[in-house]
Amino acid sequence: MRWNRLEYVIRSEYGQDGVYFISDGQTEQVLKAPESPYSELYLALLAHSFDLNIPEIKAICPENQQYEEIIRYIKPEIEKSNIKLREAQKQEEQKNEYERDFELIEKRTLNLDSSPTFFLMENLEGGSLRDITWKNLTDWYGADEQLNNAGQKFFKDLGKLLVFDLLVRNVDRLIFWQLPGIGEVESALGNLGNIFIQYSNKELIVIDSLTDMNIEVVEYAKAVKEILTKTLNASPDNLIDRGQQTLELIGYEVKRNGQTLILEGINEGINYLYNLAEEETLEHIKQESLRQLSKEEERKINTLSLFIKKIVEQMKT
Repeated sequence: MRWNRLEYVIRSEYGQDGVYFISDGQTEQVLKAPESPYSELYLALLAHSFDLNIPEIKAICPENQQYEEIIRYIKPEIEKSNIKLREAQKQEEQKNEYERDFELIEKRTLNLDSSPTFFLMENLEGGSLRDITWKNLTDWYGADEQLNNAGQKFFKDLGKLLVFDLLVRNVDRLIFWQLPGIGEVESALGNLGNIFIQYSNKELIVIDSLTDMNIEVVEYAKAVKEILTKTLNASPDNLIDRGQQTLELIGYEVKRNGQTLILEGINEGINYLYNLAEEETLEHIKQESLRQLSKEEERKINTLSLFIKKIVEQMKT
């Protein structure tokens, strides 16, 4: 990216913290300044260890050699975007409460001085299930009884993603409402904006992974084991059901072949989960996260890594 030749910095209409599409006329990237950069980077690398697709991601923090140069050129463009957002919010607030777009009003402006760590990611052409219809999925993947290769991979990856999100207690993607260890968390009703499909190959891409560690880890590990056992025994309200219910939000009905493929993916995901402790993957992910981030994030990374490690260890008892 030629930072002194930026052609545009455009804020995405989605996301509370701010996602920006940037270009110098030759290269396009995505800039994001998440509220918890340590968590998002660690979880992206962890998702990759489940053989799930993630965008290429690079953390930029004050220790990075390019940091000052990037800030010098991008900060004025971000501030212009902030002005536009404030103006839009002011106009929205003047409407009556029934016409207001509260999601727009609650968006946060990006202050690079108080949020010094941000990500640069590859700009993948695609869309989330928020913008994709059931007809898109049918056209791309074929009918259930004759799913093409892209469709088979999508449903297997969905199965792996269900296991991954359950492991890290991510309640902001698939429908996990009222699952043991989750409870009645409103965000667990399904966030279609975090289920992304790349247009070129129609593959599932894992973006915006979150975790909620506000729970006793041993009890949560027991809940994870219970849910996985119910799934493998085909008991009601299992992970396959939750995958189906999430896709039903856009009117897509998962039938027998899709269900079988999701279960295959779940089995693969369980294998990846159990392998985490044996292959020292968690230690590698922790060290890679620390390499990219500020040293100030070390305590947070250690806490998150230990949370995942304890769940994995409890699962094997």
